[in-house]
Amino acid sequence: MPKFHFRLDLGDLVSFKARRVTEDYIDDTVLTGIIIEQRYVFTADDKYKVRTGNQDYWAGEDKLTLLSKGPKNKT
Repeated sequence: MPKFHFRLDLGDLVSFKARRVTEDYIDDTVLTGIIIEQRYVFTADDKYKVRTGNQDYWAGEDKLTLLSKGPKNKT
């Protein structure tokens, strides 16, 4: 079985754009959060679950910008 390699690791600090659409306006914001889960996708970009201050978001690898590497686990 091949070993999968993720470009981003658990604990990395990332930023991404989120969009909130209402009847009156479209609001684009830049959110910052920590990667808490990874999902390998064979046919598309890998997905990452990012925890911001009050909510979790799934985002594709191409949408995330690395701000800081997280701590390395030495197990």
